[in-house]
Amino acid sequence: MFNLFSKKTKESNSNIESQIGFDLDNPILMSSIPASYVFLDALCSLMKGLEYERIGPVNSKNFPQVIDKYYFTLNGSSFCELYIYPYHNENIYFIPSLFKELNLEASEEIFTKRDGDVKRYLLPIVNLILIKNKKFENSIENWTTESQVELQNLMNDVGYEDELEKLILDELKITLDSSPTTQKMDFIQLFVSKFHNKNLSQYTPKSIQDRNKKIASSYDSIIITINKIQAWLDNELLRRRLEIFTLNNSSDNSLGFSKINNCITPFCFINLGCDVFGRFRITYGIDSRIINMIPDNMSNTLLRRIYEFTPGEMEPFVEFASLNMDCITYFENTLSHLENGDGYKLIEVERHEEKSIVDMFNNLVLKDDVDEETKKWFKR
Repeated sequence: MFNLFSKKTKESNSNIESQIGFDLDNPILMSSIPASYVFLDALCSLMKGLEYERIGPVNSKNFPQVIDKYYFTLNGSSFCELYIYPYHNENIYFIPSLFKELNLEASEEIFTKRDGDVKRYLLPIVNLILIKNKKFENSIENWTTESQVELQNLMNDVGYEDELEKLILDELKITLDSSPTTQKMDFIQLFVSKFHNKNLSQYTPKSIQDRNKKIASSYDSIIITINKIQAWLDNELLRRRLEIFTLNNSSDNSLGFSKINNCITPFCFINLGCDVFGRFRITYGIDSRIINMIPDNMSNTLLRRIYEFTPGEMEPFVEFASLNMDCITYFENTLSHLENGDGYKLIEVERHEEKSIVDMFNNLVLKDDVDEETKKWFKR
């Protein structure tokens, strides 16, 4: 009896799940309109040729606000109609049954927020904050309870807090002081194009700003370590690295983490970034074949330096990505972007004249002007 009941329950649940998104009274639940578009874009990643367009709002007696109806095509042919309710209190990520059939191996990971999605959120956030603070007043734009809920949902989606509103209003004042005739949409587009999480750091407590300076300094010290290691390597490829400065490159903004600097070599990578709270963070990874690229003592020195340069309060803000990176492919793929020019710098480190560190050390000890830093480097 229990097995029969269990089987019926599973079949019933399966039938309900198969209707999610395709039934007006059982739509996909999202917390905002931008979140809906991120969701729809993710579905389109399941198969090439999958596209959608918004048909318009429809009403349902089961929901207090309108439901958005979307029409999907696959390679130009009709595929399905999908319903999304964009006023829920959270995002309920779910691959509708018909879409699941396109890629049986797909999981909810397709909904992970990607670089570029930040613009979908920032545009309406900036607009709502301007309306809230009665900037660029317009008779058809009123601040309502629904506006407050929408803004809160958008902010919750991406994790930003009051610092973002302060930044928007300060940037608006600077813009209007220099160009009083600036229109609202022009300002919104300008703000979004220049936005970087690092801009939020000025509104953080002094303790966080002080820690940010230490983390930035630690990043620079780790780059110096990488440079010293590369100078002893015979292979020309291993003596090359890319340093990428992305502070003014909006394409490197993501919803949770914006890169500031990024260093990529064939045997490791390290980047300095900033989260939605204005806090700096270091992330690094090591190629799985590093022991075949550089001597053990050098790879050990690299890891030891990272720990030594980021002690105490900085330690929680240093994230180890992986020991199994394919840094060679990462380096080569990134190198292909050099033609774009913006923020990319290819560095080719010259090989030391000495054959080995031992030879260099033996030559140095014959001199009286060996600097203390060099002594410490070789003693470790």
